[in-house]
Amino acid sequence: MSTVQQPKRNRWIIALSFLLCTLLALISERLGYPFLYGITFTFTSVFLLVGLRLFGFWLGLLAAAVVHTIGTQLMDQSLFHNIGLLEIAIVGLLVRKFPSHLFVCDAAFWLLIAAPLTYITHVGQYNAMGTDLMLVTSIVAINGLLNALCADIALQYLPLSKWSGIARNWRRSSSLNRVMFHFSIVCVILPFLLNIYISSTGSFKEASRHAEQLSSNVASMIGREYMESRIRYDDNKSEATLAYLQSLIAKHSSTLYTITITDGSGTVIPWNGSIRNDTSSYRINKALSNNLQLLIPVLKEHPLHISTWHEGKFRYASPIHDTGLMIHIDIPLHNYQYYLFNKYITHFIYLITLALFAALVAFFINRWLGRSLKRLAEATNNLPSRLKQEDLIEWPSSNIFEIHALISNFKQMAVNLVHMFGETQKNSERLQAQAYMLGQSEEKLHRLAYYDMLTGLPNRLHFTKHIQDMITIHAGNEHKIAVMFADINRFKQVNDTLGHATGDRLLKQAASRFAETATSFDVFRLGGDEFVFAGSYTDVAEVHDMAEQIGEAFSKPFDIDGMPLYLTISIGISLYPLDGEDIDTVISNADIAMYSAKEEGDGCYRFYKPKLASVMTEKMHLENGLYNALQTNQFSLHYQPKMSASTGKLCGIEALIRWQHPELGLIPPDKFIPLAEQAGFILEIDRWVFREACRQNKAWQDAGLPPICVSVNISGRHFFQGNLIEMIVSALEDTQLSPEYVSIEITEGVFMRNMEQVIETIQYLRKLGILISMDDFGTGYSTLNQLQRLPISDVKLDRSFIQGITTDEKKSSIVRAIIELVHSMDMRVVAEGVETDDESQFCKELKCDELQGYLFSKPLPAHQFEALLAGSAA
Repeated sequence: MSTVQQPKRNRWIIALSFLLCTLLALISERLGYPFLYGITFTFTSVFLLVGLRLFGFWLGLLAAAVVHTIGTQLMDQSLFHNIGLLEIAIVGLLVRKFPSHLFVCDAAFWLLIAAPLTYITHVGQYNAMGTDLMLVTSIVAINGLLNALCADIALQYLPLSKWSGIARNWRRSSSLNRVMFHFSIVCVILPFLLNIYISSTGSFKEASRHAEQLSSNVASMIGREYMESRIRYDDNKSEATLAYLQSLIAKHSSTLYTITITDGSGTVIPWNGSIRNDTSSYRINKALSNNLQLLIPVLKEHPLHISTWHEGKFRYASPIHDTGLMIHIDIPLHNYQYYLFNKYITHFIYLITLALFAALVAFFINRWLGRSLKRLAEATNNLPSRLKQEDLIEWPSSNIFEIHALISNFKQMAVNLVHMFGETQKNSERLQAQAYMLGQSEEKLHRLAYYDMLTGLPNRLHFTKHIQDMITIHAGNEHKIAVMFADINRFKQVNDTLGHATGDRLLKQAASRFAETATSFDVFRLGGDEFVFAGSYTDVAEVHDMAEQIGEAFSKPFDIDGMPLYLTISIGISLYPLDGEDIDTVISNADIAMYSAKEEGDGCYRFYKPKLASVMTEKMHLENGLYNALQTNQFSLHYQPKMSASTGKLCGIEALIRWQHPELGLIPPDKFIPLAEQAGFILEIDRWVFREACRQNKAWQDAGLPPICVSVNISGRHFFQGNLIEMIVSALEDTQLSPEYVSIEITEGVFMRNMEQVIETIQYLRKLGILISMDDFGTGYSTLNQLQRLPISDVKLDRSFIQGITTDEKKSSIVRAIIELVHSMDMRVVAEGVETDDESQFCKELKCDELQGYLFSKPLPAHQFEALLAGSAA
C-alpha cells in the first residue's frame, strides 16, 4: 500500500511507525541473544520484514540498508549484514507477486540462496570446513526462518496496519490451512530450539565436569608427590627445586592438556626464559566452579565467532597445600569439539526433517478437512435470514464421521437456531455464575477448615491429615518422618505488655520467616504461638540442620512499628516410627521434648528421649498435687538451727518446708518449689509457711522455751504480685508473735528486679521490727556496690562459698572480703552449709557471726527440734 494514498492526517503516524520499526530493528541488531558458542540469534529481520509488508518495497529496503550499514560498522561482520540486505531485496520482490506467502518466499531465499552463499563464502574466505561450517550455516538459516515465521504470524494475527495508521479498520480472516500451517511449524521449531539450547548447556556442563575431574586428578597427584618429597620452593629458586618441579610437570604431561606452576606472585615456575603467563591474551568468559574457568581469546578477531570460541580452553587452578604454589592445567576446547558439534548437526537435521514432514501433514489434512468445512460454511452463511425467507439450503455431504454428524446437527437445529442460542446463552451465563459462586464457597470453606486465618498457614486439622498422608506415602521406604514443635518464648509477655494486635503482627512475621526457612519441611500453626513442622528425612543430620535453620530464623529482631523485638523459640523433635508407632504418640512426644527444651534455656532444640516422658509425668503429677497438698495439710515445716560463731550457742532457726506426698513420699523443696512458682501456688504456700512458722514459734514461747528468731524464706513474687505487708501483719496479729522474733529471707535477685519498690516494702517491715536477711548472697548478681542501700540486717553466704573454703585460697579471699565489707556496714554474716569442723573453725577465724549446716543439725520436725531447743536452754 502506497503512503501517498493516505490522508495527510495519517502521514505523521505512518512516519513515526516507520521510524519505530527501524529503531526496533537496530535495537534487535545490537541486543542479539547468545545462542551457542559465540553464535548470536538476532530478531532484526522480524521488524524489517514487517516494515517491508507495511510500508512497501522501497521504504522497507531503505530501512534494511540503514540497519545493516550501522550493524556492519558496529560489529564488522559484513557477510551476514549483506545477506540480510539481500534477503529484504529478494523477498520484497517475491511478496509483490505472492503477498500472502511471506514465510514461503523467505524460506525459498534461505534454502536456495542464503544458506549456499554462507557456506561457499566461509569456505573460500575463512577456510572453514567440517562441522563448524555446517553448524554456523544451519543456525544462521534457522535464525532467518524463525524471523520470517514471527513476522508472518505478527502480520496475520496482529492489527499492525491499524496501529501504524495505514488502515482505519483492520479485519483479516485466517484460513484453517494457514492456521494449521503456522501451528505445526511453531510446534516443531520452538521445542527443537529449546531442546538444542538445553542440550548444549547440558553437553557443555558435561564437558566442563570431565575437564575439571581430569584436571583435579592430575593436580592431586602432583600436589601429593610434591608434599611427600622434602623439597620446598623458596625465594632462592634453587636448581634442585626447579629441576624437581620440571620433572613433576614432565612426568604428568599429556597431549590433552598443559601444566604450569606459579608462585605466590603469579610468576611461572620453573621458568626457563621462554615460558610466559598467557593470561593477558585471554579473557575469562565465565567461572564454571571454584577452580575451573572458561578462557576465550581476546586479541583474535574472526567473523566466524565459533572459530574464536573453540580456540579457547578450560583453565583449572588449585593450590598446593601450605606452599604458596598454584597448579594451572589448561585443556583446549577443541578436545571436545567433535563430540559437541556433531550432536547439534544431528539436531538440526531432525529439525528440518520434522518441519518438512509437519508442513506436508498439515497440507494434506487441511485439504481433506477444508473442502467439506468450506461448503458447510457457505451453506450456513446468514442461516437465520435464509431460513426465515424459506430459501432452499443445499447441505454438503462428507464421509468423515465427525463432519457428517456436524452437518446433521445443523439440519436438525436450523429451525430453532436463533431461539435456542438465546436460551443457551442465558443458561450458560447462569450456570457460570452459579459455578463461580460455588467454587468460591468451596474454596472459602476449605480455607476455613484447613488453614489458619491469621497467618495463612495450614492449621491443626490440615496437619493431622498431612501426617497421615505422609505415613501412607513413606510406608516401607527408607524415608522417616520428623515432627518439630516450636513455641515462641515469652510471647505471653508481648501480648500482655504490647497488646494482642502487636502479638498478631508478630505471629504473621514469624509465620513468614518459618515458611521461607523450612523449605524441605511443611509448617503449620496449631494455635497461639505454637507452630509445628513435619517432613521426611533419610539421615537424622537433616533434622538437626532443619532445627538449626528454624532457630536461626529468630536471630534477627522483629520489626513491630519500628521497634526491634528480640525473641527466641524452643523446639521439640520426635521421630516416626522411632519415638512412637502411631502419630498421636509422636506428636505428644514432640510436645514433651519442646517443654524440655524450654527448661534448658531459650533458643534450644531437643530430641525426644524416653526418660523425658517419666520426668514430665512426674512433673504433671506434682503440679496437680500441689492444690490438694494445700487443702489436705500435706505440707510440714522442718527447722534447722543457727549457731553463734563466738559462743557456739543456738541463736536462731530457719523454717524449711517439706511435702509428704501420700504416694511419692517425702518430696524435697527443690523439686516442687519451682513448680509452685510456675503454677502460681507459691503465694499460698508462702502464706501458709509464714503463718505456721509464727504459730510454732509462739507455741514454743508459750511452753516456756527460750524465745528465738525464726527465719522464713519468701518468694520474690510476693513483692510484685502478692500483698506481702498485709500477709505478714495478719499472721503476726493472729499468732500474737512479736515481730522481733521473725526474720524474712529474700534472695538477692529480688532486690535487683525493682530495687526502689523492694526497698520501700522492706523499710516498712523494718519499722515493724522484722529482720531482713539476704539469702544465697553472691550466686546470681554482683550487689556489693548496692549493698549499702539495702535496709537488711544480715547477709547469708551461699553454701557454694563455704564448701572447700579451707583449701581454696581464691574462695577464702572472696569470703574474707565480703565479710569485711558487710561488717563495715554494720550487718551480720551467716555462713550456710557448714559441714566439717575445719569449715566451722575457718569461718570463726574469718569472724562470721552465725553458722548453719549439717555439722550442727539437719532440718528437724517440730517435735524433734523442740527437744533441741529445750536442751540449749539448759
